[in-house]
Amino acid sequence: MSTKHVFPTAVGLVEKAERGAIALNPALRFYAPHKVIYDCTHSNEKVAIISGGGAGHEPGHAGVIGRGMLTAAISGEVFASPSASQICSGLDLANTDAGVIIVVNNYTGDCLNFGLAAEKARAALAYSGNKKSGGVELVIIGDDVAVGRKKGGLVGRRGLGGNIFTCKILGAGSEKGLNVSQLKKLGDSTIANTVTVGMSLDHCHVPGRPKDPAEWGALPQEACEIGLGIHNEPGFKRLDRVPDPDSLIEEMLSYLLNPNDPDRHYLDFDKDDAPVLFINNLGGMSQLEMNAITDVTITHLAKTWGLHPSRVFCNQYMTSLNAPGFGISLVNHKNVKKETGQDMLELLDAPTDAYSWSGVKSGWGSATGKPRDREAEEKEAADHLAKIRSQGGSVSGLSQDASQSSGGPSNGNPEEVRKAIEGACKSAIAAEPDLTRFDTIVGDGDCGETLATASNAVLKALADGKIDLSNAAGTCLTTGTVLESAMGGTSGAIYALFFAGLVQGLVNGSGKSGQPATAADWGNAAKSALENLGNYTPARPGDRTLVDALTPLCLSLGEGKSLTQAAADAKAGAEATKTMTARLGRATYVGGTENNAGMPPDPGAWGVWALADGLAKALN
Repeated sequence: MSTKHVFPTAVGLVEKAERGAIALNPALRFYAPHKVIYDCTHSNEKVAIISGGGAGHEPGHAGVIGRGMLTAAISGEVFASPSASQICSGLDLANTDAGVIIVVNNYTGDCLNFGLAAEKARAALAYSGNKKSGGVELVIIGDDVAVGRKKGGLVGRRGLGGNIFTCKILGAGSEKGLNVSQLKKLGDSTIANTVTVGMSLDHCHVPGRPKDPAEWGALPQEACEIGLGIHNEPGFKRLDRVPDPDSLIEEMLSYLLNPNDPDRHYLDFDKDDAPVLFINNLGGMSQLEMNAITDVTITHLAKTWGLHPSRVFCNQYMTSLNAPGFGISLVNHKNVKKETGQDMLELLDAPTDAYSWSGVKSGWGSATGKPRDREAEEKEAADHLAKIRSQGGSVSGLSQDASQSSGGPSNGNPEEVRKAIEGACKSAIAAEPDLTRFDTIVGDGDCGETLATASNAVLKALADGKIDLSNAAGTCLTTGTVLESAMGGTSGAIYALFFAGLVQGLVNGSGKSGQPATAADWGNAAKSALENLGNYTPARPGDRTLVDALTPLCLSLGEGKSLTQAAADAKAGAEATKTMTARLGRATYVGGTENNAGMPPDPGAWGVWALADGLAKALN
């Protein structure tokens, strides 16, 4: 975990973060002295939903203020509860005559300060006679199964991601018109029917605190913890080595669902309960991995436990600064409906103006307890694409259409074409060590491998009969399609664009349809493709790119020179790059020597020459 921060100290950081948060929603207002953010458009005829706690859990709670979620949130300093006086200001700023629900994480400081504020609100209500006449109630969030019954004792479970989930349910309930009593019952039922467990690859580091790993609880490089809290509290289990994803998530689900664990089994699920799955990013996980975690979780819920979610949510909701971890929550919404009469799924799907709540609001269907048929959905996509392609003229089916078309000139001798393609590819493969060496000096070292991989892919496609050898444009199109798939990065796009330009040059050129393409046809097509490529890249001769070799190659062919001479001109262009200063691509970030002495040629340009040289030698 990095200890680097843009803001080296937490002094003043929370206020700046709060002001940044309200900038994202025009309905939000900020009372800076007590760090209160509130929705100024909240109707006083509806119950206010208030929450808060220490900073460092963003987007919770500032990001979940808005119609359909929180009315106001009060923030303390990083990982520190706000004071009762701060919370009292939040209660006053919440626009409501219908009463207040306060959502509080089950941590001692939060419970004491929010509880004191609630008592003061009740006293004020008694004196005023009508202010917040609906009453004031607390919903305590305790969803963590890591704190088992033995260790939790009288304290109970900690609050984790279930906090934000409950805020969504209660906010939607308030919008629906539920009163304080109904919302209190709904909130308590939601938490009673929620179980959560978290894990992290490391603890987080708070700006301004010591950077010695021992002082902020850093984990060893290969370790992880299961069951940690959201304030750097250690987990109940440390693993010296991070398990494979399947084993890790299977173990986490066992803590949530194993009925034979008397210490941590808080909630039963029947096979048809179709739980809500809520996955919370603790702040430092990439969304790439979070989506994969979601997939593995759904897979193991079905495989081991026979459960299939009715709703799935995955995002940053309540973080621990930038801790590289996540929490899995399961909610038995059917129990909630039995206990309260409220349809949780309806409340989850209800709209909200809170900018940080993410979740699809429609299209889920009923909670059947049956899995989505992923295979059928993927087949549906494949079938639909096949139908579009069968009608002709599709973009993705262009290669297939071209192979069945006689547009433009033909190839006079298909076997000569095969030999030419093989020669070009083998030449590029043979040049890989030089290209790699050149690119290691001036780039990121992958140019040779990229071109060799693409060349091998073309050779395989050729052997498999996937390269059209009868039609000139078809040859370029099918070859370009292979390159597009096998060759990544900028070079891949440039080659694909160039081959697409060749196709247009051949089809729209002067060559007669069905007649063998002449050297002039190919030369004009090459020149046309070069001009077309210039519409998509600013690279020009002199910029130290592959264009320095491609330009003389194409211009020479367009002028009617032999392929051998054109290849020689391409080599001269590549050689000339040795003294050029790069103005495009990664090489621009690499410092050269004085007058570029001893610098290799541009690897991309050298690759173009290698292809052209192999092509020329194969046809001679």
